[in-house]
Amino acid sequence: MTSAPMIEEYLHRLGLSEAKGAALVTELIEKHLARYAFSSLNAMAGQPLSLQKDALFERLVVNQQGGYCFEHNKIAYLALKHLGFEVRSVLARVMLNGKPTNPRTHRMNVLELDGETYLVDVGFGDKTPRGLLNINQRTCTIGHDTYQITRNGDVVTVVLHEPGQPPLTLYEVELYDVVEADFEVAHFYSHQHPEAIFVNNLVVSLITASHRYLIRNQQFLIWDVEGQLVTDKSIDSVEALTQLVHEVFLLQPPKAVLETAFAQVAANSAA
Repeated sequence: MTSAPMIEEYLHRLGLSEAKGAALVTELIEKHLARYAFSSLNAMAGQPLSLQKDALFERLVVNQQGGYCFEHNKIAYLALKHLGFEVRSVLARVMLNGKPTNPRTHRMNVLELDGETYLVDVGFGDKTPRGLLNINQRTCTIGHDTYQITRNGDVVTVVLHEPGQPPLTLYEVELYDVVEADFEVAHFYSHQHPEAIFVNNLVVSLITASHRYLIRNQQFLIWDVEGQLVTDKSIDSVEALTQLVHEVFLLQPPKAVLETAFAQVAANSAA
């Protein structure tokens, strides 16, 4: 199957309405987040993850194996282009640990629409915004979350304000033009370098309209729409992990991948 039919299949599975413009993009974001889980399982398994279009759609959409930003946001980019939107992909520095020296290891998209410029992200784990972020506004509110937007030239900083939580800087988005080779280099580091975060940590997340679900190594957590933690359980066996991955996160990774990931997080915990 070539990439165009795969994009059509992806859009069909999302079940988009007849909405137009920003409403359509918002719907795509929401439905993607609720159906296609963020996952570091394949990265932990050590296998090369091709970003070629057909291989990417086969892995994430058809085989439901999940993925991370370089996979999710490339699919979103291809889908938005297919729908006729003016969109391009950019790189960002993840700032969750507050270090300004972090490398550019996050792929996301910039959308130009009706004279406004938006950030489109469907691949930032459990902190992924549920909608569009307008970089021409100082604040954007999505549900119970408020995002502070600061632009300094071609660098946009996004800070999340959640109810009852201290401000959290998500990323510094660099609006410079990049090419696919730039993403390939960052992607290779992020899923092949022995010290990369997703090579060493199990992260699986799914975001619905009412909840955010997260596996963080051997923890399973659920937050409600108001940001209140409603579930915090330990994952004590590969069988428990498998059940969660299948039933909550809607993923179908190979059994060997689940076994490898659980063995590694268990070993890390015991170290």
